[in-house]
Amino acid sequence: MGSERHRPGQAPSTRLRVWATAAALTTVVGGCHVAVRSEILRPARTERVVHAEGARTRQAAVELTDAGRLRFVEPLECPTEDIIHQRSTVEVAIRPNLATFTVGVLAIAAGGLLLTAGLFANRPGASPYTYAGLASGGVGAPLTVGPWLGQRVELAEGGGDTVLRRSGPSQVCGARPITARAATVAAGGIEIHGAVDRDGVFAISPYQWIDAYRIGSAPPADLTVRLDAAGGARTIAGVLDAAQLAARAGGFLAHVGLDAAIPPLRRVPGIAAGALQVELITVADGAAIRVVLPLHNEGLGDAWAVRGQITAPAIPAIDGRMIYVGTLVHGAAVSRALDIPIAPPAAAALRGQVVELSVELRDAHGTAPSTPVAFRGPLVAASP
Repeated sequence: MGSERHRPGQAPSTRLRVWATAAALTTVVGGCHVAVRSEILRPARTERVVHAEGARTRQAAVELTDAGRLRFVEPLECPTEDIIHQRSTVEVAIRPNLATFTVGVLAIAAGGLLLTAGLFANRPGASPYTYAGLASGGVGAPLTVGPWLGQRVELAEGGGDTVLRRSGPSQVCGARPITARAATVAAGGIEIHGAVDRDGVFAISPYQWIDAYRIGSAPPADLTVRLDAAGGARTIAGVLDAAQLAARAGGFLAHVGLDAAIPPLRRVPGIAAGALQVELITVADGAAIRVVLPLHNEGLGDAWAVRGQITAPAIPAIDGRMIYVGTLVHGAAVSRALDIPIAPPAAAALRGQVVELSVELRDAHGTAPSTPVAFRGPLVAASP
């Protein structure tokens, strides 16, 4: 009774079941992984299209051109559209098959139970449970570990490129000149009157009241512009900072034929001024005050960047204006005239009145006389 005997017909049946189980488990090994396919759209390139047909005007502004001239414009803002070209890619992710892993765990557990039963039999080596347990455990081990090996992601070409369109941010797309006949610019207590051309460019450069050779010491210029526009009078504001003025000063000097380069001083010049002439003249756009500054270089050296600035506190229409002379070689005599346009009401008020003004002389090396050249007398019309 204490020994376990097997019937002769039992062993083949048991062996058959063991081999069938092993074969079934081995078949499952091929399903250690599952392939998960997903289509991914990746941006290939993006282009932005500006729709100028939908342009809208922004608040009017004052620009400083490369030639150092003021320009009155209405900046334009255009809608944009982003066109995104996307490339389709198929991503195949090889991931663990959890069903196979579960089968492996169960196979190892069953094999453990069978192996325990076989080992505790009277004849462990002859017990079919021993072999079945070993076979089940041997099959379950790769099924448990295999799904976690060989994970990877593979990429393949998709179904083709697609195009996505979406609205982009609005952006500045140029400017439209303001149509006006004339303008009066108020800056730092002075008034500058002049014509405006069809491109919105003001006839008077800011360097005609801001010294182009002293931009580094120039404070920011707050401008208030009264435009005699086609649709009626309008007012706009602007600011000219020192960086803008410094960047355009060379362009202005070149435009008026002056040299921005300053050679070193070798011999001292002797700048002397003659009597100022001030008169009221008629120009194409109305009236102007003409200031004529005669100069003579009586020294041994050349004078560079010679200019003068008018001081006339009682006449804002001409106060602060610059008269540029440029290079004055030794022994030379020149006479520079500056025509300052003024509005018709100012011209009528000044005609025949006694005016006082002076011109402060300057040059590149500080050799100009410190005493300003003065004028006092009636403002009379020039002779035809």
